[in-house]
Amino acid sequence: MTDQRFTELLGKQLAGEISPDESVELKSILADNASFRMEYDRLQTYFEAETAEDENIDQVFDRIRSQITVPGESDLKVVRNKPYHTWLKIAAVIAVVIAGILIYSREAIFFNKTGQLVLTQVITKATEVKTIILADGSTVKMNSGSSLKYPNHFTANTRDVYLSGEAFFDVKKDPEHPFIVHTEQLAVKVLGTAFDVKAYQNDTFTETTLIRGKVSVTIKNNAAQTFILKPNDKFTLTGGKASMGQLSHFNDTDRILETAWTNHELIYKNNSFDEVAKLFERWYGVKIAFKDPGLKTVKFTGHIDKETLTEALNVLKLIENFNYSIEGKNVYIYR
Repeated sequence: MTDQRFTELLGKQLAGEISPDESVELKSILADNASFRMEYDRLQTYFEAETAEDENIDQVFDRIRSQITVPGESDLKVVRNKPYHTWLKIAAVIAVVIAGILIYSREAIFFNKTGQLVLTQVITKATEVKTIILADGSTVKMNSGSSLKYPNHFTANTRDVYLSGEAFFDVKKDPEHPFIVHTEQLAVKVLGTAFDVKAYQNDTFTETTLIRGKVSVTIKNNAAQTFILKPNDKFTLTGGKASMGQLSHFNDTDRILETAWTNHELIYKNNSFDEVAKLFERWYGVKIAFKDPGLKTVKFTGHIDKETLTEALNVLKLIENFNYSIEGKNVYIYR
């Protein structure tokens, strides 16, 4: 739903020209958008207090315009051509209000009240995968349960983004403006490349895997430790200890474990049940608890594509003897 459609319906409502179907549509829009509800209530109050005579519409117009003055936008002007009819005056009032919404939205995205740059945040829910196109043309594919913060425009010497969770980055090459992914423990610096960063807060490790190009990985609490990755390299930080390895393939195929999720496939290879459970939690949007802690260390290898949670658990039961119960979004594992 666009601001233009909201403005159109709101104008018809205030002018008394809205159809029953359009009235239902407007109510639906208002129910889904708190900002629109606030502006609707403000306008409704004004128009209930004023008649539709020309001079009163002008007063409403001036009052609302005076209320949406934005710091740094003192030169914002709205030109009104006379004469115009009541409905057009109503539309003009709404246009000013919508302009206020857009200006404040822009301010919330780009700057706080001290003039400092503020980042846009995108969050993916469990089971959700989302693709973001950044201002420089770089593509970020976010895995479930992740958070990415980024500016809508890169204006500094570096292109900095901030990740919690997992994302696959395909970065546009720009040697003069290195691209840096910040996690809680790492800074991954690139010029132009494709790589995956995994940094979930409830995981015991942070991981960077490189598909093509070249990246440098710096440990934030030890800037002297910088690791250079070439294609097919994997960097892992576990308990403060760094290690280098290679990408893992599933059963001698070209399917890469670390990036299988980007193709809507979940692969695990010699992972403990506790690790598999965390993967399932993000994949299916559930919470898994072990009533028998001894089951956490059991190892599994397998993959999931279109299987349901029940089907996936039943496959694991073929390998290890255990039972489970599902109560809403909670799964309990026991002997």
